[in-house]
Amino acid sequence: MKPVLELLAASALSVGMVIGGVVVASAAFSPEEEQHQFTGLDIGDLWTSEPVRIDRTEQNLERLPPRYASHVVMTEPKAAEMVATLETEKSDSASRVGGIDLGATGSVTDDLADMGLAALPPEHVTWCATRYRSYDPVDNTYRGFSGELRDCASPHQVNPAADMDQGEGSLVTVSNDQNEIDSNVSGMQNIRACRERYRSYRVEDNSYQPYGGGPRRQCQILSF
Repeated sequence: MKPVLELLAASALSVGMVIGGVVVASAAFSPEEEQHQFTGLDIGDLWTSEPVRIDRTEQNLERLPPRYASHVVMTEPKAAEMVATLETEKSDSASRVGGIDLGATGSVTDDLADMGLAALPPEHVTWCATRYRSYDPVDNTYRGFSGELRDCASPHQVNPAADMDQGEGSLVTVSNDQNEIDSNVSGMQNIRACRERYRSYRVEDNSYQPYGGGPRRQCQILSF
């Protein structure tokens, strides 16, 4: 038993001496590290314990320009080009509206009769041309954002009382009855309200397509 204990003690002593030698050698041959220098110790504290009033006139602050990523290319628009583009768009829209012969659209011509189209009031044509850039006075349609053609309905549009056969024009009945006038006004208000509420609204049959599908429904918005 005694020899075993002596062997273990000698082994532990040898391992300890080896570890101690390695530590002493590494400490002796390791390069000396420079002492870390803390910067900003001579500057005052960023936050003060008491509120301090700052005089903005004594601050010499400069705003740096923005820095963009390498793949971003910034170009400054020229004011002259922007003004020219706006003027061109305005002139195009004005020429489109001015090019409409309001006198010709106020009466039923032979060409319109051959095509089966009814005359449109000048106020209606002007209203539609001003509101929709793609408005076509020939068939009274404009192209919506979805790409489909839609009929233009304005507050100035006159609904004919009875449709005549093709080539015979249209007949408009004018009455001084207050009840009929009120009904016409309410009808136009209903058309306007339906067009604002339903995108699929159709003026011809006063119907719209429900969101859940199925047959078209009559649009009737009650006003209180």
